Amino acid sequence: MKKSKRNILKSIVNRIGALAIAFVLWFLGMNIQNPAVSKTISGIPVEMLNIDSITENGSVFDVTKGETVDIVVRGPRSIVDNLEAENFDATADLSQLSVTNSTTIEVVPNASVNVKNAKQFSIIPVNGYVTLSIEEEVEKSIPVKVITTGTVADGYAIGNPSPTPNMITVSGPASVLENIVEARAVVGIDGASEEITESAKVGCIDGYGSAVEKENITLSDKRVNVSIPVYKTKTIPVNIKVAGTPREGYAVREINYNPDKITIAGDEEVLAKVSSLDINDIIVTDASGTIEKNIAISEYIPADITVAEDTTEIAVSVSVEPTIDKELSVAAAAVKMEGQSGDYEYSLSSAQPIRVKLTGFEDIIGNLKVDDLSPKIDVKDLTEGKHSVQITFKESEDFVISGTYFVTVEVKKAE
Repeated sequence: MKKSKRNILKSIVNRIGALAIAFVLWFLGMNIQNPAVSKTISGIPVEMLNIDSITENGSVFDVTKGETVDIVVRGPRSIVDNLEAENFDATADLSQLSVTNSTTIEVVPNASVNVKNAKQFSIIPVNGYVTLSIEEEVEKSIPVKVITTGTVADGYAIGNPSPTPNMITVSGPASVLENIVEARAVVGIDGASEEITESAKVGCIDGYGSAVEKENITLSDKRVNVSIPVYKTKTIPVNIKVAGTPREGYAVREINYNPDKITIAGDEEVLAKVSSLDINDIIVTDASGTIEKNIAISEYIPADITVAEDTTEIAVSVSVEPTIDKELSVAAAAVKMEGQSGDYEYSLSSAQPIRVKLTGFEDIIGNLKVDDLSPKIDVKDLTEGKHSVQITFKESEDFVISGTYFVTVEVKKAE
């Protein structure tokens, strides 16, 4: 009997030991296959609770730290690896602010996480505090600017957009409002060929062109009515001329400008009256070097016409260079006669060659020859006798011929 009880006890102990060994082996196997890991999850938005505990006293606040929170989660890899920011809710109770206007952030798994899984990992906030800047509410008036996106139909351009209202009032903390410079409304213009009118949402913009998205600011108007005229376009050439005379011994060598044509927009009747952009008042009086100017296009086009491109100025460079004087000896035989009649005989009589005085740039007139001047006279209306006829020369922008020159032409009846 005693032996039987001993055997039974020994059997129970052996079974318990086997179960313990099996559990240990199972636990080790599970930890090898699904070990505990840590993962950092960033940028979880923090919801502010009990905001009225601040605003009911006429104050407003700005979150200086803690708009989002980072956390470290630790648990089985099979669960932790699948967790992201959207699986958590973060809140801060503003009724529990400390004397430094701070309060803790609480982070919990939301309904997207299985309840059973949620019990298997821990959450440790990395930056677990919200800090506020609490101020009195102030107001500021800011202009509304319209931004367009897209491209109108070919052959058309937009005029100046007009928002209504063109100013709105924004209210909120002074520290936030001091960075806001304007409100913007974005309007699409793709394919437009007639006036655009629509209601557009308004957003605040800081001095760097970035959107100011704060829950603690209020706009007097969240939308504005925008009207954008759409006009026909026309491309016209640009013509530049100078006025005045450079310093003695100098002349205008070259006029360069860019662009050499512009596209304008306006009503068709008005566009029909404009064929070019003429700028005739680049002053070179007493100049002895290069003149550079940027000319505002708006000063040379009618008020009811706009420039249909980003260009607002014409860049002009006028090169003024020194000149030299030169004389060429033109023999009578070098003068060509035009307009001769078969009823007459013509002869030139000139005892001495004609000394023609020229002024121009050295590299051009330095090697100039008589043939380059193409001297000629017109004898078409001459009758019998001797006549003093003026010589004409080939025109050039590179040199000037000073004075007037004549030859004597004798006309006789043809035998």
